[in-house]
Order: sequence, then structure tokens, then C-alpha cells
Amino acid sequence: MIEFRATVRGARRNGLGRLLTPLVLLRRSVQGLALALERMIWRELIENEVPANPLVSLLAFLLFSGLCLLVSLQGAGGYVIALLLFLLPMEWLMARLGYGAPVQRRVLLQRWGDRLRLFADTPGGHERLEAGRAAITAVLIRQVSVQLPPLGERPLGWDLVLAVADPAGEHLLARAASFSGAWQQAHALAADLGVPLRLAGALDARQLAGSRAGSPQPDDVWRLETGGSSQRLIRSRRSVGAAQWWRSFVEQGSYLLFVAVLNTVMVQYGGFLVWMLGPRLGLSEPSTLVLDLSLPGLLSLALPEWTLIQGVLVVAALGAAGLGSYRQWSPQELSLAADQLSLRRPGRPCRSLPLRLITGAMLLRGPDPWVILWSERRPPIVVDGLSGEPEAAELLEKLEAILDRPQR
Repeated sequence: MIEFRATVRGARRNGLGRLLTPLVLLRRSVQGLALALERMIWRELIENEVPANPLVSLLAFLLFSGLCLLVSLQGAGGYVIALLLFLLPMEWLMARLGYGAPVQRRVLLQRWGDRLRLFADTPGGHERLEAGRAAITAVLIRQVSVQLPPLGERPLGWDLVLAVADPAGEHLLARAASFSGAWQQAHALAADLGVPLRLAGALDARQLAGSRAGSPQPDDVWRLETGGSSQRLIRSRRSVGAAQWWRSFVEQGSYLLFVAVLNTVMVQYGGFLVWMLGPRLGLSEPSTLVLDLSLPGLLSLALPEWTLIQGVLVVAALGAAGLGSYRQWSPQELSLAADQLSLRRPGRPCRSLPLRLITGAMLLRGPDPWVILWSERRPPIVVDGLSGEPEAAELLEKLEAILDRPQR
């Protein structure tokens, strides 16, 4: 008799999460405003693109001017910067401390001879299934995501699912935090049941045919080198476009850099507004304003003031951006030699799989896509750290080509 037990846990916002929710929403509002201003400035000044609705630009300009004027009049620049820095880690805290893990399902799976019996207890009731061994078609591994307000959809882990043909359906058995942990559990269970092990939701090269048409992604991020009996797919720093790296650099460090620059802009532009509007507002401000119209003087209106706090902010922004965008430049190499496929990456152990045990190359979509060299008998090779789905699709096509070549 074979017996399998597991407890599946979900995610639910706890008391601390409810307290953090308003701060996370405020943080996202500030970040959304920063990105909107960045896009507006980029389109109008750099790309010379006229906005579809000029009233939006006018409203944003008036709101920003009003904020700068208020900061200058009340001397609240330091408080605004302190608030923005206080909001910086709120999403990180929310993701790690704002959710509990209530029990979603308790599972007991028993097999004796050719019969299987599944018992599942949930908060809403009980589930019972009894079926013959021939009705079990596969054990599936499926990535699972859940809506976590206010963060939105977030990955929750990897589900082990029992696929049954009669009566047709899929039954959740367990949940693992990592892909490797899910594969180990699923491999052992599939071996005990004598059924195939499958990866659900993955796409192969045929299903992605034509998906890269018209994509700005270059075709040579992964360079193919052939020599003798070996073939290599190499991702080097030279093959990753500067635009990809810069995009990731800005995404990772934009918030801190925005805070650093905002202090200077608010103080200097707010001082100009006070000088211009002061008499009408009944303020006794200096009647003269010194403007430096040289190039360094104009740049100083947008560059951070090099106080200690500004220097720390800029260094932190550049550091966060550099670390976050490192994966865009991270070299990787997939090599096929002597019927062995290997993945080499700096700072990680080499992973290898015999070619005869690889059943196919597949792509898992998402914000951070993976290309997986799937095997039912050995832990699969996972290629991550890709810049996006176009690069993953390119790698998948080239992998399919070199996997097919030795079989001819």
C-alpha cells in the first residue's frame, strides 16, 4: 500500500497587511506619478510627440507647480523626501509580512493494487475520489499565482496535480515553494503511481511559431557556435543590447533617483514660483531672482544638490539599478557535447543532462520567463535571467534546432 499526505496552504491578508495597505497604495501612486511624468517629458521633449489630450499635460503641470509652491512656502521639502523614503520599502514589507498562510486543503492519497482513493478536506467541505490505476493519466506540475491585494497577481508556488481521465478532472495534491522542490515530490509520486510526469502550461517551439514577428528583440542575443562535434549557445555581454540594459536599469533605480532629483526641482522651481507669484499672494519675498543661463546653470535646475543625503540617494539609486539590471548582462552558455547538454553561469554550479533523457525544450511565460529542458527522470535544466519573452522564444527556437540535429 502506498500513502501520500500533504497540506496545501494559500495566502490571505492579515492584520499587519491591512495596516500596510494604505501605505502601499500611496507608494504606488507616487511611483505612478513619477512614471507618468517621465513618459510625458520623454514624449514631448525627446520624441517631440504631442499628447492626445493637452489637458492632461496642463493638469499635471499645474499639480506639480502647486506642490512645488506649497513645499517652498511651508519649507516642507525635507518632510516630503522623508515621506517618500519611508514609503520605499512598503511593498517589500507587504509581500513578506502582510499575508498569512491559512490551510487551503489537506490531502490523503492511498493506493493498494490497482485502486486509488483520494481524500481532501477543505474549509468548504470534503472531496472523495476512488478510481482505477488505468484512469490516472499523469502527475502535473503547474505554476500557480494568486491575486494579493493591493500587490496584484503574485506567484504562490508550484502545484502538484493528479490528472484523472475517468471521471475527467484534475485534483490538487500538494504545493511547493520552489520548482526544484515540486519536481522532486512529483517525480517520486509519479514513480510510485507508474504514470508520466508533465509540466502544465508550458509551450514548445511549434506553439510559439510566428510569435516573434515584428518584435524589436534582436535575433543574436544567443549566438550559436559550432565546432567539431560540439555546439554552443552563448549569451554574452556584447550580444545583449544597451537598450535592454538601460530599460532594466531605469526600472530598478528610478524611484530613488526620482526622490533625489525631486528635492532639487521642488526647491528651485518652487523658489521661482514664489518670486513670480509672491507679490500677488501678499508675500514679502526678494524682488530679484538670479538665473544662470549657462549650460551648467541650466543643468543644475534638474541635477541633485550634492548634500550628504542627496549623495546617499544617488549612490543607492545607482547601486539598486546596477544590481537589478545585472541579469541583463549576465553571460550564460548552453553546450552540447558527447550527448551531454550543459548549462554554465557565473557563480552557479554547472548543470548537465544526458541528451537521451531530455524530452523537449519548453517555455513558461510570465514577467520573468523560463526556458526549461524537461526530463522526467532527472531534475530539468532551467534557464532563467532572461530579458523577456522575445529572448526566451529565440532561445527556445535555437535549442530545438540543436536538439534535433544530432538525431538525424
